Amino acid sequence: MKYSICYYITGEAGKFHKQKVKGLAKKFNEPYLLENPIPSHASLKYPFKTKEIKKIEDMLKEFVKKQKKAKIRIGKINNFNKKVIYLQLDFSNDANEIFKNFVKELSKFEWLDWSEFDKIEGKFHATLIYANTRANFKKIWKEVSYWKPNFNLEFDNITILKKPRKYWKPLNLPSPPLI
Repeated sequence: MKYSICYYITGEAGKFHKQKVKGLAKKFNEPYLLENPIPSHASLKYPFKTKEIKKIEDMLKEFVKKQKKAKIRIGKINNFNKKVIYLQLDFSNDANEIFKNFVKELSKFEWLDWSEFDKIEGKFHATLIYANTRANFKKIWKEVSYWKPNFNLEFDNITILKKPRKYWKPLNLPSPPLI
């Protein structure tokens, strides 16, 4: 089974994200995120395959008991290589510390695969759309460049997503809360 670990975005920010993904995909004929919907999230560990997810779930339950909620801010739109447009999540120092400690705990699972995409500290984001061409990127960027998202969130969950077939679904919602 394929899994990913994320910060699950809820509340007004989650609603905003879902509405914008759907609207952009329809308006600019970029159907990937409509055909492959994903929950509103910021990845903490990129996709991996395992038959031992229970071990990670157990570690996660113990890990979150020792963490306190921390601040996250969504205040701008950004992009990767003029291909992926996203909401930028700015983690506070405390939120970054939680992330670093979480990665340290995950690293203890020697069988867990890591890729270049897992080097995400400081690049936390929630994807809005993939632009398939440069021309479409320019049109989409013109549309989103005036948006001023303004969300103050709490890093209050670490959620495991699973992909049994085509769609990502939360495995552990509600996730164990950070205290």
